[in-house]
Amino acid sequence: MMNTFFHSRLFHSVAVPGIVFLFLLPAICVAERPENMDLKALQARAAQLQQGLDKNPSDYDTLLSLGITYHALAQRDSGTYAKTAVRYLERAHQARFNDAAALCYLGSAYSLLSKDANDVTAKSNYANKGFEYMDKAVRIDPDNITVRMTRAGNAKNLPRFLNRRPIAYTDLEHVIGLLKRDPGASASLRATVYGALASLYAEDNDAAKAAEYRSKARRSEKEN
Repeated sequence: MMNTFFHSRLFHSVAVPGIVFLFLLPAICVAERPENMDLKALQARAAQLQQGLDKNPSDYDTLLSLGITYHALAQRDSGTYAKTAVRYLERAHQARFNDAAALCYLGSAYSLLSKDANDVTAKSNYANKGFEYMDKAVRIDPDNITVRMTRAGNAKNLPRFLNRRPIAYTDLEHVIGLLKRDPGASASLRATVYGALASLYAEDNDAAKAAEYRSKARRSEKEN
């Protein structure tokens, strides 16, 4: 069984240009999933989660969900939200060092924080810390789909000179391998990952591979 679910939290795919992020969040209706939320909806969700955390500061699931929500906000506006995402995800990581998903999101949040740092040294330090945490999370739990997809999304969207792009291919291919070995794997998730690979290959001017994965994505969509 793949280590994909944690306690009562579920992962949901989030489509952004050229890649997919997976979010560990409490079970929520379709309209409230992050991929269907605009900025205001995410802000409202953060406020709701904050109220829950204020009532029960020891509620780890709410703490992590709040950090992940701010991570989603930081993807849209890193200058405003990345520091807050780091703060909550650091708390989650301190509460449970062995939660690879929390560590990976924290690493991604540090990477987002580096975008708006004031000087080159700070940018480098935040980025390197983010890469270290994400890579450590994969070493801790290499078959965790949320971890792999979070690192893949981060790697794909970084400047190419940082040489992290090959990680996106590695992680997405690894996820496909996991899904193939799991008879209960979601066809829609498989289609999403194939689509992300198709987008990567298209951006890197490999038309044949892009077409191959688009075809696989379409076949998987028909299985739904």
